[in-house]
Amino acid sequence: MPLPQKLIIDTDPGDDVDDVLALAFALLRPDLDVRAITTVTPFPDRRVHIVRKLLRLLGRTDIPVAAGAATPLGHADSEDNFNGGGDSGGGYMLNHYSIVSPGEAAAEPPVDPDAVGLILRTVEEYPGEVAVVTIGPVTNLAKVLLREPDIAGKIKWIAMMGGEVRLERAEHNVAWDPEAAQVVLTSGVPLFMGTWDVTRRVVLMPEHCALIRERGTPLTVALSRCIDLWWPHKGGKPGPVMYDLAPILWSLDQTTGSGGSSSHYETQPMRIHVQAQSEQTRGRTVVLGEGESNAEVTVDMAQGRAEAARDLLLKTLLA
Repeated sequence: MPLPQKLIIDTDPGDDVDDVLALAFALLRPDLDVRAITTVTPFPDRRVHIVRKLLRLLGRTDIPVAAGAATPLGHADSEDNFNGGGDSGGGYMLNHYSIVSPGEAAAEPPVDPDAVGLILRTVEEYPGEVAVVTIGPVTNLAKVLLREPDIAGKIKWIAMMGGEVRLERAEHNVAWDPEAAQVVLTSGVPLFMGTWDVTRRVVLMPEHCALIRERGTPLTVALSRCIDLWWPHKGGKPGPVMYDLAPILWSLDQTTGSGGSSSHYETQPMRIHVQAQSEQTRGRTVVLGEGESNAEVTVDMAQGRAEAARDLLLKTLLA
């Protein structure tokens, strides 16, 4: 039986609800070994508190957590004034932060502000063994690659949720920092890209959210609280759309040896470029016709695989 796959997870919990659900899933999987978690986008220290809450509930406070970039590469303004691009309005951060009481936050140790350093140290400790999963903008990872270019050869793979190649849209995680996304795409590290149109096919409907609520464990109570806080802001979504599950599921498929036709996501190798010059197309990911591929990009989910992914998520959370 293969050893659990070592992961670093870079996340922006507190905007959409899929981050906390996907992170809980990864932490519960015995075939995944989360070695570090970092946060990104405005108020990364508050996002650390959300991660620490999950770790306390799961008895995993041994996992180091650090806050990272609050603004994109090269952005001089403060996090309070930055309004990111893409298709997510955000705005749920403070609501999700309320799952952590002021007393809990005050009792925690100071937040480590050096996400880049934590990623570098973790990769250096296990060269060639650690994969990086990004379920938010990739600014932290881009800073790692820019600071220490040689680290690229020591990262097993990068699995990211981001981008879109079938529809003409700027997906949020890429559009928030197109320059960072381009750094990652040109790093030479083997890369999985879970695109918006494919990753949105795994959805928790109200009846599935009810199962989480009814389970009644400390973890599911906290996850239900996150869902309840998010629900008034869900817009046209029927329930939590599990975009951020994709890179974790793909990593799981590689670990269990079920890649290829039996994996949850069908992929094709493509050469992806991020548009960053024109304001009209900034943040879009396009397929270039020439040159070697730089990513395995999602193109579909075979019949029944979205339901299988949802069922695996629920089975893991409710165990």
